[in-house]
Amino acid sequence: MSLTRLRPVMSLIAGASLVAGGVLATSQPAVTSGSRPLTEAPRLVNHFAPGCIGYCHHPTNAAKVFRWGREAWRQEFEDGPLSKHWHTNHPRLVTTQVGMLTIFANPHTKRVRVRPDNQRARYGRWEARVRAVEMETRHRTFRFNWELVPVGGRKRYHCGAQSIVLASYRPGDAKVVRGAVRTLPHREFAFSKRLDLRSRAWHTYAVEVTPHRISWFVDTRVIRTERRAGALSGLKYKPRFRIQGVHGARMNASRMQMDWVRYYDLHRPNAKSVDAPRMRKRSYADAC
Repeated sequence: MSLTRLRPVMSLIAGASLVAGGVLATSQPAVTSGSRPLTEAPRLVNHFAPGCIGYCHHPTNAAKVFRWGREAWRQEFEDGPLSKHWHTNHPRLVTTQVGMLTIFANPHTKRVRVRPDNQRARYGRWEARVRAVEMETRHRTFRFNWELVPVGGRKRYHCGAQSIVLASYRPGDAKVVRGAVRTLPHREFAFSKRLDLRSRAWHTYAVEVTPHRISWFVDTRVIRTERRAGALSGLKYKPRFRIQGVHGARMNASRMQMDWVRYYDLHRPNAKSVDAPRMRKRSYADAC
């Protein structure tokens, strides 16, 4: 049989092998013309992203989808102990574990805060892949927070004022994740979104802060964009992770884990539109 007649058969065999392996390929031919080798592998489709386990072929972070470019700062937690640049109010409860920043919270823990000292910016994009893990379910549930807080001391952050919340939730608590930006004297622009927030569920949360707007992203999708002047403080921010308990209550032993956390500047424009509904404006109660 001639090589010309063999090519369609070979293509069918290659395509069948991919399907049999549980992965679907694009319509790119499995064999190129002539004797040239393949120059591009077929694009693989994984229908379990963004919550897939192991290697995911679909992007699970907004930075890839919106093409923010190379990270200006990144922490992957893959090598050795936690960097000395990370600070916490409970050093014995914070470590790296299997390539993840891990914060432990015991039944009587009130609050654990973790932040780096080598990343702060007025504008840019922050993103992290986060999950909460409850090791028991008999008692009260901690609240897990991924947030940006203002640089400049406790006075500027008094009672949660002037912070940007990328994600705040209790596992299984109505399955709603919340985000917000607060500005003085008492303005809050907030949103909530239903997600699979069972213990151990991974999600990526990002925020983009520019001089003219703030946009929030959940699992690669832009959820809200706020342009009203009252939401734009122009402050410089630093990233922080926080587990918050209920005063006087016995809590479920838990841990909060970050697979990675990254910061991108604004040099590259978004590859896709960030138009989205604006936030709900309201006054916030005293958060002390």
